Amino acid sequence: MNTTTSRATAKLIVLNTIFASGVIAATILGYTQFVFNGDGSYVSYLIAAILVTSLAAAFAGRRSHLAQAAWLCETLGFVGTLVGITIGLSNVDIAALSSPEGVIAAGNSLFGGMATAFCSTITGALAMLWLWSVEKVTGRKVSFEHA
Repeated sequence: MNTTTSRATAKLIVLNTIFASGVIAATILGYTQFVFNGDGSYVSYLIAAILVTSLAAAFAGRRSHLAQAAWLCETLGFVGTLVGITIGLSNVDIAALSSPEGVIAAGNSLFGGMATAFCSTITGALAMLWLWSVEKVTGRKVSFEHA
Protein backbone atom coordinates (compact mmCIF):
# COMPACT_ATOMS: atom_id res chain seq x y z
CA MET A 1 0.00 0.00 0.00
CA ASN A 2 1.52 3.32 -1.01
CA THR A 3 1.61 6.42 1.18
CA THR A 4 -1.19 8.22 -0.70
CA THR A 5 -3.54 5.26 -0.36
CA SER A 6 -2.62 4.87 3.30
CA ARG A 7 -3.37 8.55 4.01
CA ALA A 8 -6.68 8.38 2.16
CA THR A 9 -7.68 5.30 4.16
CA ALA A 10 -6.71 6.98 7.44
CA LYS A 11 -8.75 10.05 6.51
CA LEU A 12 -11.70 7.85 5.60
CA ILE A 13 -11.51 6.07 8.94
CA VAL A 14 -11.42 9.34 10.91
CA LEU A 15 -14.18 11.03 8.89
CA ASN A 16 -16.49 8.01 8.93
CA THR A 17 -15.90 7.50 12.66
CA ILE A 18 -17.06 11.08 13.26
CA PHE A 19 -20.14 10.69 11.05
CA ALA A 20 -20.94 7.25 12.49
CA SER A 21 -20.69 8.71 16.02
CA GLY A 22 -23.28 11.29 15.01
CA VAL A 23 -25.58 8.56 13.70
CA ILE A 24 -25.14 6.55 16.91
CA ALA A 25 -25.90 9.61 19.03
CA ALA A 26 -28.97 10.37 16.90
CA THR A 27 -30.12 6.77 17.28
CA ILE A 28 -29.69 6.85 21.06
CA LEU A 29 -31.71 10.08 21.20
CA GLY A 30 -34.45 8.57 19.03
CA TYR A 31 -33.93 10.83 16.01
CA THR A 32 -33.02 8.03 13.60
CA GLN A 33 -36.19 6.10 14.37
CA PHE A 34 -38.22 9.31 14.05
CA VAL A 35 -36.79 10.02 10.61
CA PHE A 36 -37.28 6.51 9.22
CA ASN A 37 -40.73 6.09 10.78
CA GLY A 38 -41.80 9.56 9.65
CA ASP A 39 -40.86 9.00 6.02
CA GLY A 40 -44.03 7.57 4.51
CA SER A 41 -42.41 7.37 1.07
CA TYR A 42 -39.64 5.04 2.36
CA VAL A 43 -37.13 7.01 0.29
CA SER A 44 -34.93 7.32 3.38
CA TYR A 45 -34.26 3.56 3.25
CA LEU A 46 -33.10 3.83 -0.36
CA ILE A 47 -30.89 6.81 0.52
CA ALA A 48 -29.37 4.88 3.44
CA ALA A 49 -28.68 1.90 1.16
CA ILE A 50 -26.92 4.15 -1.38
CA LEU A 51 -24.88 5.74 1.43
CA VAL A 52 -23.76 2.41 2.90
CA THR A 53 -22.94 0.91 -0.51
CA SER A 54 -21.00 4.01 -1.57
CA LEU A 55 -19.01 4.09 1.67
CA ALA A 56 -18.15 0.40 1.33
CA ALA A 57 -16.95 1.00 -2.23
CA ALA A 58 -14.91 4.02 -1.07
CA PHE A 59 -13.13 1.88 1.52
CA ALA A 60 -12.43 -0.66 -1.24
CA GLY A 61 -10.68 2.08 -3.21
CA ARG A 62 -13.45 2.82 -5.70
CA ARG A 63 -14.22 6.51 -5.27
CA SER A 64 -15.09 7.78 -8.75
CA HIS A 65 -18.82 7.38 -8.03
CA LEU A 66 -18.98 9.54 -4.91
CA ALA A 67 -20.15 12.78 -6.56
CA GLN A 68 -22.90 10.95 -8.43
CA ALA A 69 -23.98 9.06 -5.30
CA ALA A 70 -24.09 12.32 -3.30
CA TRP A 71 -26.15 13.95 -6.03
CA LEU A 72 -28.49 10.95 -6.15
CA CYS A 73 -29.04 11.06 -2.37
CA GLU A 74 -29.86 14.76 -2.53
CA THR A 75 -32.23 14.24 -5.46
CA LEU A 76 -34.01 11.34 -3.78
CA GLY A 77 -34.46 13.50 -0.68
CA PHE A 78 -36.14 16.12 -2.84
CA VAL A 79 -38.34 13.46 -4.47
CA GLY A 80 -39.41 12.38 -0.99
CA THR A 81 -40.27 16.00 -0.25
CA LEU A 82 -42.55 16.13 -3.29
CA VAL A 83 -44.15 12.81 -2.32
CA GLY A 84 -44.77 14.12 1.20
CA ILE A 85 -46.39 17.30 -0.08
CA THR A 86 -48.54 15.22 -2.44
CA ILE A 87 -49.58 12.91 0.43
CA GLY A 88 -50.50 15.92 2.55
CA LEU A 89 -52.52 17.60 -0.19
CA SER A 90 -54.25 14.43 -1.39
CA ASN A 91 -56.31 14.10 1.77
CA VAL A 92 -57.53 17.70 1.87
CA ASP A 93 -61.26 18.05 1.23
CA ILE A 94 -61.66 21.44 -0.43
CA ALA A 95 -65.40 21.52 0.25
CA ALA A 96 -64.82 21.05 3.98
CA LEU A 97 -62.60 24.15 4.23
CA SER A 98 -65.65 26.32 4.85
CA SER A 99 -65.93 25.06 8.43
CA PRO A 100 -63.42 25.34 11.27
CA GLU A 101 -63.40 21.54 11.65
CA GLY A 102 -62.61 21.17 7.94
CA VAL A 103 -59.69 23.59 8.23
CA ILE A 104 -58.35 21.66 11.23
CA ALA A 105 -58.69 18.36 9.32
CA ALA A 106 -56.86 19.88 6.33
CA GLY A 107 -54.09 21.12 8.62
CA ASN A 108 -53.70 17.67 10.18
CA SER A 109 -53.50 16.09 6.73
CA LEU A 110 -50.85 18.58 5.62
CA PHE A 111 -48.79 18.01 8.75
CA GLY A 112 -48.88 14.25 8.11
CA GLY A 113 -47.43 14.79 4.65
CA MET A 114 -44.85 17.24 5.94
CA ALA A 115 -43.35 14.51 8.14
CA THR A 116 -42.53 12.52 5.00
CA ALA A 117 -41.27 15.64 3.26
CA PHE A 118 -38.94 16.75 6.04
CA CYS A 119 -37.66 13.29 6.97
CA SER A 120 -36.68 12.37 3.42
CA THR A 121 -35.05 15.78 2.92
CA ILE A 122 -33.01 15.46 6.11
CA THR A 123 -31.86 11.95 5.16
CA GLY A 124 -30.91 12.99 1.62
CA ALA A 125 -29.06 16.12 2.74
CA LEU A 126 -27.07 14.33 5.44
CA ALA A 127 -26.14 11.46 3.11
CA MET A 128 -25.09 13.98 0.45
CA LEU A 129 -22.90 15.86 2.94
CA TRP A 130 -21.34 12.62 4.19
CA LEU A 131 -20.49 11.39 0.67
CA TRP A 132 -19.29 14.82 -0.42
CA SER A 133 -17.00 14.95 2.63
CA VAL A 134 -15.61 11.49 1.89
CA GLU A 135 -14.82 12.57 -1.65
CA LYS A 136 -13.22 15.79 -0.43
CA VAL A 137 -10.92 14.19 2.17
CA THR A 138 -9.77 11.46 -0.17
CA GLY A 139 -8.32 14.11 -2.44
CA ARG A 140 -10.66 13.80 -5.38
CA LYS A 141 -11.82 16.97 -7.08
CA VAL A 142 -15.40 17.53 -5.96
CA SER A 143 -17.54 18.25 -8.99
CA PHE A 144 -21.24 17.84 -9.50
CA GLU A 145 -21.06 18.97 -13.14
CA HIS A 146 -21.28 15.53 -14.73
CA ALA A 147 -23.34 13.95 -11.98
